[in-house]
Amino acid sequence: MSCEKKIVDLAPIDQIPAERAIQNMTDVQNGVFGVYGSWAERRNVYISSVISDEVRLGTGTEYRNVGNILFNWQHVSDSQDWRDGETGGVWTNLYIVIDRANRILELMVPIATMNATEAALKLQLRGELLAIRGFAHLRLLQTYGAARVFNPTALGVTAISTFVKAPGSYTSVRNTYADVMARVNTDLAEAKTLIPITFIDNSRVTRNAVIAMQARAALFSGQWQNVVDRAIELLPLQPISTGATYTNLWVTRTLPANQSNEVVWKLNVQQSNLGANVGNLWQDNPPTGAVQASPAEKLMNTFDRVNDVRFATFFRTTGRDLIAKYGFVNAANPSENFQYDIKVLRSSEVLLSRAEAYAELNLLPLANADLNALRAARITGYVPVNITDKAALIDAIMVERYKELCYEGQRYFDLKRRNLPIVRNLSDVANVAGIQTMQPTNDKYILPIPQQEMLANPTLLQNTGY
Repeated sequence: MSCEKKIVDLAPIDQIPAERAIQNMTDVQNGVFGVYGSWAERRNVYISSVISDEVRLGTGTEYRNVGNILFNWQHVSDSQDWRDGETGGVWTNLYIVIDRANRILELMVPIATMNATEAALKLQLRGELLAIRGFAHLRLLQTYGAARVFNPTALGVTAISTFVKAPGSYTSVRNTYADVMARVNTDLAEAKTLIPITFIDNSRVTRNAVIAMQARAALFSGQWQNVVDRAIELLPLQPISTGATYTNLWVTRTLPANQSNEVVWKLNVQQSNLGANVGNLWQDNPPTGAVQASPAEKLMNTFDRVNDVRFATFFRTTGRDLIAKYGFVNAANPSENFQYDIKVLRSSEVLLSRAEAYAELNLLPLANADLNALRAARITGYVPVNITDKAALIDAIMVERYKELCYEGQRYFDLKRRNLPIVRNLSDVANVAGIQTMQPTNDKYILPIPQQEMLANPTLLQNTGY
């Protein structure tokens, strides 16, 4: 007689299905940590610096010039290029962050809490996830949105508020700027109500970090009074750092996980995730220390090299010019490994955003006061100025953002939101005039939607020119 065979579904033994991965509050918290660990801020920094006027590529055997494609504005709509994916890496990374946040947000809902402490923690973790999801959408919109200046009806990116349960059949469309910003603002507003003010670990998203995110979102969308309101809310709680405290932000590898300085949100870089660092975007690790990109002479020339504390902090100019904001390699510093916390949000950014907003609101004395406060905190012997022309004042604020926020993933987006050309010194492009200036009207001023996304989602519309 033949034997009886019963066919049954067997669960895989080498993976945990999503619906069974979150069983208790410990699982929830570990899942949140995983979302943080997914955020690759160095990609945002790289695109902004290399596409704009913050770096120059060198000549000679000690310069590798690996970012040549992006520097020359020859964008490839793919994620397989160098530096974690040239223009496509940001897209892939931030949608991974959003997907993981959405999974935890959904799967944590039925998880029971054992006491009041766990109940409060559950609300806080939800707030952190919402803030991360909202901020990731903002970053995507800044990077890939089809408009130069904020346009509510223009093609933005795909706003996603649930995790994809059937990726094989999933397709998406691009939402408008207004729709994506509604997602951003809704997430940040709820997050702000959930994260307690007593939570001050700036290696995670605190309530202060949410306020700073709201300020950046408002600046991006031109909501000037909202920028002012958020800055007024944040700056008394976390004022800008001055003197040695400011310098220590950049020479200290691991900053205190509290609100004792102006770093509102940082990403920890440790030996276990050393590949997430920013410093070796610009230099190889020892022993070679080969230079990937040098500081733009245009940028260095904006500083008072003697009296501005930022110049000696951000650059090294002995022998060859080096970017030192996240470490550097030379004869005096031969064992650098670039293990420095990444500063994602700082109070200095918020102060300069308020200065710009005040200027746009025609409150020029207040705008001057903020600009002078930032400069006085950085420049020894600084004499305050009073700029009475609105356009000239905004120009001065933009130059100060260029200096203060260099190599922090801001410059390209600042130029883009104000519809300004990218203009490099001839000395920064090896006298090749063809890559000296990029006008906002050029199609290559806007980055492409990555090709692998276009292949996976044929319903998406590509940005013009690709």
